[in-house]
Amino acid sequence: MRWKDRVLAWFAPRFSVWLLRFLGLTSRRVDVNRVHFDSLYDNGRPFILGIWHTNVMCSPYLNRNRNIAVLISASRDGDMINHVVHSLGNTSIRGSTSRKSVSALKAIIKHLRSGSPVAITPDGPRGPAFELQPGILISAQKGRVPIVPFHYECTRQWIAKSWDSHRIPKPFTTFVVSYGEPIYIPEQMNVQEFEAKRKEVEGLLMENTERARARSAELRGDTRSVPDS
Repeated sequence: MRWKDRVLAWFAPRFSVWLLRFLGLTSRRVDVNRVHFDSLYDNGRPFILGIWHTNVMCSPYLNRNRNIAVLISASRDGDMINHVVHSLGNTSIRGSTSRKSVSALKAIIKHLRSGSPVAITPDGPRGPAFELQPGILISAQKGRVPIVPFHYECTRQWIAKSWDSHRIPKPFTTFVVSYGEPIYIPEQMNVQEFEAKRKEVEGLLMENTERARARSAELRGDTRSVPDS
């Protein structure tokens, strides 16, 4: 690794933590249906937080100091996210939820059985955006825990021209953080039932996403329909 790359690898995650804390201090937060999160977390009942990749930037801050194990890819970009996650009071599991990633699945189940939540981006790391991959269902099924949809929108934000239409909040914004009802996955399903459940969970995550978008638009005084990106 060149010295410039080493400097960037050291500087970027530390600047990211500072930036997230600055955004947090200059913004306010409005929670929607947070009872779905609290009813599980406050009683020590593990679950999987389902977070679309468009929300990767600020989710570690919005869920700070929770001992949530975030599933992070074993890439160089993942190294930066890993530092941010740990700096904000959570932990990580490196790998993916593909059917071949046995080690990551074992680590997820171990963390869940300790009574702590796990966070997974079901459309990451490369998309397609808002298309739920099967790994999160397998993790919930094997761990015997529910999936809790999580999504935030900001009243003031940039939307990146990236595959995931990433949300980048502006200072002095309002975070609208929405939670969906816990989704329980049957332990036994055939192929057709599994695919039907995958589509159902994808729809419920999108329903929660639209709820956050609608509330954010309402706070902005925007009565027009809310676009997908």
